[in-house]
Amino acid sequence: MRLWESINRYVAFKVKEAEFRVHTWRRSREISRAYDTQHTRPERPTKPPKPERAVKPPRPRLERAVKPPRPERPIKPPKPERAVKPLRPERPPRPPRPPRPPRPARAPIGFGKLAPYAAKGAKVLGIAVAAFLLVCGAVFAFQRISVSMAVAKSADAEKMLDDEGESAALQNIPEDAVLPEAAVLPEGFAENAAAALPADTSVPLEPAAAAPAAPPPAPATDRRIVEAFRAGIPAGVSDWLMLVDKAAKVIYLMKGGQSGWEVAKAYPIATGENDGRKMIEGDKKTPEGVYFIVGRKHRSELTNIYGPAAFILDYPNEDDRRERRTGHGIWVHGSERGGIPPLFTQGCVALPNPDILDVAGTVKSDWPGIPVIILSGEESGKKHLASVDFGKLKSRREEVVALHNEKQAEFEALVLGWKSAWEARDISEYSDFYLASMFMDGPMRWEAFRDRKKGLFDAYSAIHVDLSNIVLTEYTNSSATVKFNQVYNTNRNNRMENAKRLIFRKDQGQWKIYREIPFPKEELLL
Repeated sequence: MRLWESINRYVAFKVKEAEFRVHTWRRSREISRAYDTQHTRPERPTKPPKPERAVKPPRPRLERAVKPPRPERPIKPPKPERAVKPLRPERPPRPPRPPRPPRPARAPIGFGKLAPYAAKGAKVLGIAVAAFLLVCGAVFAFQRISVSMAVAKSADAEKMLDDEGESAALQNIPEDAVLPEAAVLPEGFAENAAAALPADTSVPLEPAAAAPAAPPPAPATDRRIVEAFRAGIPAGVSDWLMLVDKAAKVIYLMKGGQSGWEVAKAYPIATGENDGRKMIEGDKKTPEGVYFIVGRKHRSELTNIYGPAAFILDYPNEDDRRERRTGHGIWVHGSERGGIPPLFTQGCVALPNPDILDVAGTVKSDWPGIPVIILSGEESGKKHLASVDFGKLKSRREEVVALHNEKQAEFEALVLGWKSAWEARDISEYSDFYLASMFMDGPMRWEAFRDRKKGLFDAYSAIHVDLSNIVLTEYTNSSATVKFNQVYNTNRNNRMENAKRLIFRKDQGQWKIYREIPFPKEELLL
């Protein structure tokens, strides 16, 4: 099939090449004829006839002297005739050969004579069968080894990229960002909350009708942890909250309301390969404490390891830096395994791809500042409940949201200024928004990008750009990412609609566009 497809592609290519040559020849002939009709030379004026030259008198010819005739050559005498050779005597005829005697009839071949040949054939056939089985076994073993090597490479890639990620793909959390700070819970809170639970732990946390999707079965200690958090988190902290139980491998998406906190959904997860709290970079552990979502990544920004969506946490926060915990790039993301989470990660919290999409579709644009509480689940959560100050949780979240809203307004104004310069077709003002020394549009560097834009500005008399849904999805001290929907149109009705991602970098105290990347607009709907 591959050979046939290759032949088809080759024939199709040659046909296209012939069509292109014929089209080019016809086009060049038309252009040549049009050029000849437009550039015909005017007729030259006829020149007057030249005057006739005077006839020169004929030159006198001198008569040549008559040569004397050549003398006749003497006649050669005829050659003498050759002597006739005598005839050879005739050979006597050969005597006839005597007739050959008839061959005797062969005796019929019996089984005794065929037995040696049959033995040799069986031996050769056995050797051929053994060689065939040996080759099949070698091919099967090679396939198994190749699959094992591919699985090992995939595991190594996940180990290298899952927790800390690739340095080019990860954005460091700003050092001066307002981050959560853990304090001490009032003494006896965990014990009182546990004592307030019913004795029958088989009772579900909430009525079946209240939860759109029933959480997976979890140990009784997990339900005690959820009940303790529901009793301790004050109302109005946030519309959404995520509770990660590392021991039970479950993440709870909790929704706050007037009647308190309820578990909206629960999903299976995978956490770090090693148990315990993250302390240093590369220890393959998931951090524990109170964190907030400060960034959002879509499918076009992620490799297969992280699935179709990811939420960026503000690890390390002030508590982590004070305790000298290191590392970065802790996300809540999907999985390259599709519908099931991986066995373990390098420190992130990984969900199946349908579940991370469900989380993204549930929280939608309310993701900035969602608290994410990560605990080990040991001792009914008493150990880590004591490190969470629910009273300060609301104020810390308000600070994170206020910082995000401030930067959102700043970059929204910057993007609208960039849009105005684009519509004004002012190449000088438009160029001031870009980091010319580092900007690249795919393989195109800044000089070629600027020349192309200038050519478009000169070609159109009017350009209209409509922007909507401008969102700041990532921010650090040195870089930021802004996404929006864009509708581009000109006076010639060259309408284009897509989503665009602008990546900014700070250069001498000013934000400049470092990358300009279009992506499918459907991603912004999540």
